[in-house]
Amino acid sequence: MIIETSRLAAVVLGVTLALVPGIAEAGNGAHPRTPVDWSDAPCMTIIDRSQDPVYALSYAIPIEDTEVTADEVVGSRTHQFFGFCRDRHLEDILPGWITETEVTGAGAAGLGDPNGVDFELEVLENAPDWAGCWARITNDDERRPITFAAAAEPVMWDTSMLAAGTWSVEGYTYEPWFNLWSPHPGVFKIVDDPDPAASPPAAALTFFEQTVTINEQASITGCVDAMAGSTMSLSWSNGNINGAPNWELFSANIPAQRGSFDLPFAPPLAAASNSVMIRLEIVDPMGRAWTAYSRHYIAVVDDIGETGCDDDGGFVGNPCDDGGSDTGSGQESEDTSADTSADLGSSTGPGLNDAGDGGGSCNCSTHETPGSGLLFWSLLGLVFVGRGRRGRPS
Repeated sequence: MIIETSRLAAVVLGVTLALVPGIAEAGNGAHPRTPVDWSDAPCMTIIDRSQDPVYALSYAIPIEDTEVTADEVVGSRTHQFFGFCRDRHLEDILPGWITETEVTGAGAAGLGDPNGVDFELEVLENAPDWAGCWARITNDDERRPITFAAAAEPVMWDTSMLAAGTWSVEGYTYEPWFNLWSPHPGVFKIVDDPDPAASPPAAALTFFEQTVTINEQASITGCVDAMAGSTMSLSWSNGNINGAPNWELFSANIPAQRGSFDLPFAPPLAAASNSVMIRLEIVDPMGRAWTAYSRHYIAVVDDIGETGCDDDGGFVGNPCDDGGSDTGSGQESEDTSADTSADLGSSTGPGLNDAGDGGGSCNCSTHETPGSGLLFWSLLGLVFVGRGRRGRPS
């Protein structure tokens, strides 16, 4: 579930902070940052500005977090929300700070060393890779306390000044020295005309973490909103924390129809003993495009013996140990082996609060009618080595 992985991300961050020299001295140094909980978020949200440009963005929190220590900065332990004009893959890390002033202020409070911060790459206002591609949904002085009462009130997102098209949304936990991003698992399509031909395509990938062997198929679920004649292409890449993704096409020219889909991914031998990311590219007949990325990895293990699992497959943890849970891949391998060029309109994908087993409904909405060991170690590695590497996905 989204909430479970969000909690895990916060725990990983808390453990990591306790290991970083000079950080644990602060009262909140080893405190797990509290994420934004997007568990009940729809996959596709269409904001029709011809009806109303203001959208009520809903979110939740896993727990209340209000015990700010005396050495924290003013406004610590709060949530903020941002929109981005492109999606990002799991290893394309957003800057950890919003403004330079906040870096220097946290440094003055003794929470960290500003000299160790790259003010170009690690501050969102300066980051060249995101220039002109982001907008505050809530202002810095409107950050919300992490309370159930605050989360019960929707965030009123005024989209009137934004470019029409597809946007991703992220929640931001402000708690220096380290802050936390919580990506919304769906996508937002801002339109001025509800006709799909009047706006660029939109798509999102919704599947949860899965473990499969190279002789099984993973389930790639998601949703689409695009004009007739649009096509999708799917690529995979091994997780490579120290380098750029090596995207390899595995399915092309898939007819895209509005709604949800469930497509198979049969991992090639090159993916064995790796964590895999998925990329979806959709193009409409007018040449307009959108790229979506998976929010979770697929663990691919060697097929060894009758168990179909290799405990020594090269992972830091043991991907064979799934706690007895259903991966949602093996039992449907025959049904999902059909030609991927089939009409997607008859397929269904899970809602974001489902178990990711290929069932459920589209889980779409319009504004008109308003973990596992693999994830743990992936997140731990990203905290340490991802900070200095910002690059536009290819």
